[in-house]
Amino acid sequence: MIEHSRPTLGPRERQAILKTLASNYIAEGPEVHCFENEVAAYLGSPGAVATSTGTLGLHLALLCLDIKPGAEIIIPSYTCRSVLNVVSYCRAKPVLCDVDIENYNLSFADVKKKLTARTQAIIVPHMFGCPAPIDQFKTLGVPLIEDCAHALGTEYKGRKAGCWGDLALLSFEGTKYIVTGEGGMVLANSARMLKRLRKLKERDSPDLPAKYTYRMTDLQAAVGRVQLSRLEDFIKKRRSIARVYDKAFASVTERHPLAHIDGRHIYQRYMVQVRGNIRKLMEDCLRQGIKVKQPVKPYPLHRYLGLAGGLFPNTERIMRSAVSIPIYPSLTKKEIMHITQILPPLFKRYA
Repeated sequence: MIEHSRPTLGPRERQAILKTLASNYIAEGPEVHCFENEVAAYLGSPGAVATSTGTLGLHLALLCLDIKPGAEIIIPSYTCRSVLNVVSYCRAKPVLCDVDIENYNLSFADVKKKLTARTQAIIVPHMFGCPAPIDQFKTLGVPLIEDCAHALGTEYKGRKAGCWGDLALLSFEGTKYIVTGEGGMVLANSARMLKRLRKLKERDSPDLPAKYTYRMTDLQAAVGRVQLSRLEDFIKKRRSIARVYDKAFASVTERHPLAHIDGRHIYQRYMVQVRGNIRKLMEDCLRQGIKVKQPVKPYPLHRYLGLAGGLFPNTERIMRSAVSIPIYPSLTKKEIMHITQILPPLFKRYA
């Protein structure tokens, strides 16, 4: 069975864990601080704060912006539910927007329509490694959080994603670009916000509404540091596989996601759209030994809130038609060949 997603781990990661265990320092310590500094340096950011999960990293980012209860936070409907959950942690009001059909990123046109005087932040994911036109969102004059959970290493107009907004979020969960098992990181693009992030992270901070544990462990960070050193190789491998897929699937699917002309797609997911029943398609792929999935499941966010699907036509269309096929650095040549031989004619039945 070819898994839909699989981390790329090896002897260097194992050695890093053993070295950390031998040090007897496995809670948050020097490995975490080195990891923070190395990620910040890679992205060209003033600094970073590691967290126990990406979800709590996003919570920390919203707290850093001093989001008030009842404030409006703009988010896409086509994203994972944890984003919606974090907004509710802050007792803020989620304002859902549609996405662009070409690349699954937050629709700038829909955001402009839904912007009000009560909008205190916009969360802009770079979906599946495809950079969003973040400079457009900066013109709105509202604090921006770049959700780079899928996009560590993505570039837009010559700058790394994560350096455009006021804050940026990373995730290192097992399906992400680099992995630590669980874990996340928040980056701040000002010294003032970085200082506030670090203060908020402290367990006994009076600014926290609850006693969340935000801390990453040195065991996680040790793996993360090795993974970060391999990141550029991961990007090259994913883009190489994507070029093979581009040729193999060109004539059998309705649409591929397009990177913005000034962006660098790094393919955390390889998405294709078809016209047929995607549930049957996924079942047929599974019978052929290949796991193909819907990456946002089971519902887009507007359905959780009981909002009409007609308000989010692109999101609804993507949910009906878009699937993700395996693309990760540990795919073997034999597995890639199997995918490109088996899936295109199968997808053609649903085109």
